[in-house]
Amino acid sequence: MEKNDKTCFICKRKVETHKELCNYHFIALLNIEKSFQTWRDAYGNLDWMEYLKKLIENEENGIWVQEVAKYLITEKMEG
Repeated sequence: MEKNDKTCFICKRKVETHKELCNYHFIALLNIEKSFQTWRDAYGNLDWMEYLKKLIENEENGIWVQEVAKYLITEKMEG
């Protein structure tokens, strides 16, 4: 049986079932993706990068959401 030594790109916790993220950050990613359309409707024509920046700036968002948003911005800029 193959041992899984993968760790989360953000926090270095063990990755169980997701390729790059621990369960906490993966759930945050799902919530970010799920909420995007609601934010677009509220802000009018908000693009993905602007959305991620707003998530980081909003102190009411949890730390995992903010960390995933920062990761996605960095990944996009480096990618």
